[in-house]
Amino acid sequence: MIDNEKLQTLKTEAKGGATHSLANMTKDELLELKELLDKQMPTMSLSNLNLEHELLLQYDRVKTLQQEVMHDDSVPANQRAQVANSVATTLQHLIKMQTEYSTAERFKAIEALMIKAMKSLPVDVATKFLEEYERIET
Repeated sequence: MIDNEKLQTLKTEAKGGATHSLANMTKDELLELKELLDKQMPTMSLSNLNLEHELLLQYDRVKTLQQEVMHDDSVPANQRAQVANSVATTLQHLIKMQTEYSTAERFKAIEALMIKAMKSLPVDVATKFLEEYERIET
């Protein structure tokens, strides 16, 4: 939970023009503050959404939750297992995203190399290749 006293201090100092270091806030408090700030921002479009950033934020939050839950003996074992599963699932999503990104970047590099090589081919050969290539993509 965000420390409301710290938040109030931030608001007060911001109104007075004083600068305030956020260094005394925990990571979780900073994430909550960021979420509050994001809610005040204008609506973003899906094209502006940074999925990698959002997934990393989610992963960080789940890891923080896991650390808190694992050291709290009052949390039942099944809930600890659910938190551990959440961390594993988020990590799987990160791995999948990174793999897909790497594959897409490699494919773009291959296409650029192919275009460069095609410039040295006769026009009729290049045209035939492009016709075949377009059929693959659809």
